[in-house]
Amino acid sequence: MAAAPKPNAVGGEPIPSPPGERARVRGDLGGGSPAFGRRSNLALLALVLLALLLFLFKANLQIADDDAVWLQGRAPTVFDQYRHIPRLSFITLNALFGASAPAALALIFATHALNGLLLYLLARRWLAGEVAALAAAGVLLVNPITLNTLTWISCLSYVQGTTLALLALLAFWRASEEAGGRRLAWAAGALAAYLAGLFCCHELFFLPILFLVLGWQRRELRLGAALLVLGLALAGLVNALVYQFGRYGVEAGRLLSLDFALAYASSALSTGLALALAYPLSFFVRTVGLLQFLFAEPLRWIVTAAVVLVAAWGWGRWRRGPWRLAASLVAAFVVLVTPYVIRLYLTPDTVNYHISYVLSGRVFYLAFVAVALALGGAIARLSRPLWPRRGARALLLLPLAAFLHALWLYDRADFLGLNVVHGAGSTAAPPRWNPYLHQHPAYALLPLLALVLVLLVRRPASRPRP
Repeated sequence: MAAAPKPNAVGGEPIPSPPGERARVRGDLGGGSPAFGRRSNLALLALVLLALLLFLFKANLQIADDDAVWLQGRAPTVFDQYRHIPRLSFITLNALFGASAPAALALIFATHALNGLLLYLLARRWLAGEVAALAAAGVLLVNPITLNTLTWISCLSYVQGTTLALLALLAFWRASEEAGGRRLAWAAGALAAYLAGLFCCHELFFLPILFLVLGWQRRELRLGAALLVLGLALAGLVNALVYQFGRYGVEAGRLLSLDFALAYASSALSTGLALALAYPLSFFVRTVGLLQFLFAEPLRWIVTAAVVLVAAWGWGRWRRGPWRLAASLVAAFVVLVTPYVIRLYLTPDTVNYHISYVLSGRVFYLAFVAVALALGGAIARLSRPLWPRRGARALLLLPLAAFLHALWLYDRADFLGLNVVHGAGSTAAPPRWNPYLHQHPAYALLPLLALVLVLLVRRPASRPRP
């Protein structure tokens, strides 16, 4: 007799118990119909084609100085010396095609398309739904905010790092479905993909925490905790033996200060909501100004308070429903955006430049994986009541119209390298932008006041004594 399915705290549907879970999950999430699977494949292909169209209309062969160095198979700065996998990719491209910008851009887009497919596969499991998975893949693939990650050749490392991060998470999920030797093999594969990703971009540093998050969601805490410990041990070794950012004036000790605690507390949650709000708007307006507005004090504290308010208010309603899913997605974004906050805080005068560079999406590419998952789940939930109605598919014309507007709105100059944007041939550094220069500790009270307000409002009325 088959093992009884264990309860799923993600969306109320059962998660089959291992072993042999993979085939049943494919049936549950894929609709169990070949026609349904064909429609999903066509939808994915359409998303890739839309992403390619946006990319071709906005990419430019005018390259920045660091792009030219990468095309020769060399690392342009001391902070890029550890990026061995991207460097190997450029060496291979140089041997095959010479210092060819079109070849490099083609590789970046092909990797981006692969990331969309990997996110779709991950979202089918994480979000437990086909529509949600397609929507999440669409957010990652067709994204004006992160488009200059693809058009800036130097950003190949971020795109490849995201590929390896997604492979690591998928391998962990497979490990949680298997038993015995296959379980061990997939767990080793997750660690291997993570280790390789560390040699693409250091933004993957805290990714092992997601092994624990997924282990908690999958009720596989022991597996998640084991990979967390092993992964962070590998990250510590890479940091000590390879990164060694302290040699370049990065003072990691500042992370223990109250000032950094304020920066992190005000940014980790607010950045996620800011990006989620900016994504749909990015098809109609340029969003750098909005992100700057939401990232400044006291706005980022107000946004953080709003997130705390919604979470506290909905706790009682969600704890018996999809609260594990919501909590895991929030944790995923916090984990993925943490290196960005650390970098922005520790290096305001060395590698953080003008706001159009910092908030252009270049460093948000990996973090947008969590944003895409959250938006995919929200789109699926909001659209569920509409699909049974006649003519509901005509609503797909709305995102198509938004896409066409984005094609008209942006020009190629919006997605160039830093020195091109601020004047080719100029030796002067662009003006710095440091949102943490003057922080006010009193603003930290806003989330606390929001939480107290919810607790007071939700407090049950006391019964009169007889």
